Amino acid sequence: MPVRRLIQQVLSVQRTLPGRLFLMTGSLLATLWAVQLVTPLPTVLDIFRKVVKVGFLISVGWLVLRAFLRGQRQWLWAVRRKLILSYVFFGLFPVALMAVLVAVAGLMIYMNVAGYLFLTGYQSTVFDVTRVVETSLVELGPNPADAALILTRRVANLQTIFPGLSMAVFQSDPKGQPEVVLAGSWRHMPAPTALPTWVVNRAQAFRGTIGVVSSLGPAGEMRDQRLVIRVVMASSNGKQFVMADLPVDGDVVGRLFDQTAAHMEGISFTATNPDAVARPSIAPLTWAATHDTESTTIRNLFRRTVVTMDFTDWQTGNPGRAAISIEAPARRLYDRMASLQPTGLGDFRLLLVVLAGLFLVIQIAAVIGGVALARRITSAVHSLFVGTAKIGQGDFTHRIPIGSNDQLGDLAGSFNNMGASIEHLRHIEREKLRLDEELQIARKIQRSLLPATTPSIDGLCIADLCEPALEVGGDYYDFFQLGPRQLGVLVADVSGKGTSAALYMAELKGLVLALSRTHRSPRALLIELNDLLADHLDNRSFITMTYAVIDLDAATLTLARAGHTPMLFCSSGESRVVVPDGMVLGLRLPGAAKRFSDIIKEHRQAIAPGDVVVLYTDGITEAMNLDGDLFGDEALSRVVSANCGLDSSGIRERILRDVRAFVGDAEPHDDMTMVVVKVQAGA
Repeated sequence: MPVRRLIQQVLSVQRTLPGRLFLMTGSLLATLWAVQLVTPLPTVLDIFRKVVKVGFLISVGWLVLRAFLRGQRQWLWAVRRKLILSYVFFGLFPVALMAVLVAVAGLMIYMNVAGYLFLTGYQSTVFDVTRVVETSLVELGPNPADAALILTRRVANLQTIFPGLSMAVFQSDPKGQPEVVLAGSWRHMPAPTALPTWVVNRAQAFRGTIGVVSSLGPAGEMRDQRLVIRVVMASSNGKQFVMADLPVDGDVVGRLFDQTAAHMEGISFTATNPDAVARPSIAPLTWAATHDTESTTIRNLFRRTVVTMDFTDWQTGNPGRAAISIEAPARRLYDRMASLQPTGLGDFRLLLVVLAGLFLVIQIAAVIGGVALARRITSAVHSLFVGTAKIGQGDFTHRIPIGSNDQLGDLAGSFNNMGASIEHLRHIEREKLRLDEELQIARKIQRSLLPATTPSIDGLCIADLCEPALEVGGDYYDFFQLGPRQLGVLVADVSGKGTSAALYMAELKGLVLALSRTHRSPRALLIELNDLLADHLDNRSFITMTYAVIDLDAATLTLARAGHTPMLFCSSGESRVVVPDGMVLGLRLPGAAKRFSDIIKEHRQAIAPGDVVVLYTDGITEAMNLDGDLFGDEALSRVVSANCGLDSSGIRERILRDVRAFVGDAEPHDDMTMVVVKVQAGA
């Protein structure tokens, strides 16, 4: 699988512009390299190769940038990597910058100390040569004729210290002619025959270094660059000059190393006019003065450095600058300086080593602690991520282990509580869905219990309404065809709502349907119905009901009410409320059956064409607006009186419109059931 993914990535790269550029330039470079192995490339092809190489480098950089931008999100997606990276930025980078600063400062101190020690030793050598010249002048003062003997003896006496020392005396012979007396080998350069004018005219002695170059190369570079310590001093009368030359050869370099622990490795001159530097024909020295080009590499930090020193061209007196590369390891310099101290520096070095080790241990501990802390934080975050993924997959039983008492632990606890709450809500939702399905079934059953259509009887116009407040209501109405021109009308309200009310309604329908065939008297029907229901309803349930029988042949309406809302009767445009005595059905109380039969009364009312009978439940008159006011029986009577000229459907719609206008935006709190019967002409 990884090989296949790698192949896919390679194929995707070659479809991009930088990928194509990389493949094309890489192929050309490989071809040119193969040709170059066989034969040298012509100038044109060599230039072409350089251009292709630039294109190849551009394509590589482009691909690296694309890979970085593409992998940045994937690599930094993990919070742990971001925390570790932030720790690197805030922890390691300042330490690294401080280490670089300390290293640069230490390098500068090292270069200055090494240069100071070397130049101090070098100036000490110049001072020693100056003392030789001064003592020679003192000895030559009264004995100018013995100059050759004195100089030879002086050079011989100093051979063990300065093997390359050469001396000269410039004076006049007894005849007044200029005379030069030489002593020493003068191997470093040809012996002088006279002093330059700029030296003779000096008001003081010359003590310094001169530069010597054997020749110039074809490009003008100076070859075989050498330094010579030269001291020239004049006698008090100005008629005698003593010169001492000490070439900076292997003996002098060794002497400087013994004094300063710095080894001189190479020389490079910088002069405003290279032609002005002396270029005599000289023999090779025992120490080759070649500039070390590796003295500035990183490998030689704190080991090699460069010291600059002034020199003078002897012929012209022009100044120049010499860069001297020296090899002086910091440890060797430290040991040399420590050897000059009686005690203490060794302990100081040990203290530095201990502090450096302690700092390293602390830094490593800080890194380990930072990574461990990041791991602890991100582990909690990862656990939360896994938990949310589980919840997203529907696994609400997943719990996150609580491993700390901090905010992350509290967050894990809150997450677990949330998971438990969601699981509980899901259980409630499933239960609600189950109940909703059952209510839908109950609603269908309840709808099946209600009349599908109103009965069609000549002389009667009937309109009905049933709007449950919930999915399943407790209101019930029905019609019973008792004869060709006789109709039983029932409106009931079962206490409670929902499935239990629907079940009681089904039981009520069956009982009334059976009793209506044997009882023409509403009172007798309700008494027997109460006896039957009292054994089946629970203690907290009851039923209110109004049952009316309309007989068109007798032109009467017979009514009995079992604790239900009044009946509204409208005749000749005037409405009145009919409220016969009666109590609710189905009470399971001692003596309730006898009291029911004693209280319930039957009302008989003559009817004529144009009369309107309205049977309803309390959902109509007790409809409540936002202020808590009830619609009421009086408002219902006014609506019926005002619209009794309409047919039953029109009266129903006017009642429903006024009730809804009264309620407004308030939520319905009870079922609304209503039956409107209007007696028509020809009844």
